Amino acid sequence: MRIFLLFIFVTLFACNKSSNTQAYEDYIQAKQNYIKAILDSNKPKKISSLKEIIECGKFLGFDVSKYQTQLTKLRKNNVYLPDISDGFIKVLSTYPKLKISLPNKAKVVFFTLHKKNKYYKIFDIYNAKVHKPLIKTLPNKILLKIAQNNKHKVRVVLIYHKNFTVSFVRKPSLEVTYHINSQIKKITYYKPYKINRHRIIVIDPGHGGKDPGAIGQYHIKEKDIVLPMAKYLKYELLKRGYKVYLTRNTDRFITLRNRTKFANKKHADLFISLHCNIAPHHPRVYGIETYFLSPARSARAKRVAKLENSAIGNLRSTTQNIVLNFLNKNRIIDSTKLAIDIQKSLIYNLKKHYKYIKDGGVRPAPFWVLVGTNMPAILIETGFISNKLEARRLDSYKYQKRYAKYIADGIDNYFRKNP
Repeated sequence: MRIFLLFIFVTLFACNKSSNTQAYEDYIQAKQNYIKAILDSNKPKKISSLKEIIECGKFLGFDVSKYQTQLTKLRKNNVYLPDISDGFIKVLSTYPKLKISLPNKAKVVFFTLHKKNKYYKIFDIYNAKVHKPLIKTLPNKILLKIAQNNKHKVRVVLIYHKNFTVSFVRKPSLEVTYHINSQIKKITYYKPYKINRHRIIVIDPGHGGKDPGAIGQYHIKEKDIVLPMAKYLKYELLKRGYKVYLTRNTDRFITLRNRTKFANKKHADLFISLHCNIAPHHPRVYGIETYFLSPARSARAKRVAKLENSAIGNLRSTTQNIVLNFLNKNRIIDSTKLAIDIQKSLIYNLKKHYKYIKDGGVRPAPFWVLVGTNMPAILIETGFISNKLEARRLDSYKYQKRYAKYIADGIDNYFRKNP
């Protein structure tokens, strides 16, 4: 009986090394499980997925060093990312700002104490819990302590031997700005995002289900890149006060027409479709491109549109152009402005962190997924997964999170200029 149970355990949780094909399938599945675990903040799942990625990767001769590094970090428990379900708080960052996600019913009370030559800035968070205490010395030598004060209250304390300044805002999350008075001129402060709860944004992760989209280097599928990126973008926009919907939350197929119908039904203010580009015969081609709906003016735009429009079947190009010339004329200018703001934000900010970021420009193209929208609508080709460097980056959750943040920055800029 023990041998039978051991066999079941190995079969379910270990890499199948019976053949390279089986091992490769397990390797891809483990990577998908790892991405899902990151999105769900499921630490045990992250560890088990990383172990399988490493095991299968070594068997296949792949470089798994980055996954080994992630596994080591998780085992050392350096990252504090508890689940916020059931009233638990979540520490999003500690420096240069302290950011804490709060449960819906949480109430925050702030007060200051001074005793034994120390200054205490205290936040009591009622109707909240924390998984485990956190004690950390911040880069400016302020001591941060977070712990459960009683059954229904979490206490957050900032401690320093001199008086220091604290300001905070209560949005969906608690954001605390702190500095030592002598360092005021050395610290850059950022204005909090202006929350506009009347703006509705629909994000469309391209392809899905039976339609994998482009398949690039390392057998990366377009549908598996754009879905987690869309979820990161949704989370980022929710933090800023927008109302956000995804056309798909899981790996399922949705027709292009139904994606547009969904956006119109939600009375969206913006529609943003996320995709990956591919140039299979030119693996050195790379870059980020943003498109708005219009009859194509270049052979390149026609080529990209043809790939993304494959799901509409045998509709002749002449028929498509007639429809395009009839619809969305009043939206083209607004869509162009949105595309420019997002493209600028992506290129400017990504270049701060990465080399070889190429501006592919803002282009008009007849993307069928944008036809019929009643709002400004764009399509972002996030990069070429036929290029090894961009494929690796787009498959990285860290790059996806940054990418999502910079799209959100572009959306903020658009609404700032077009209230």
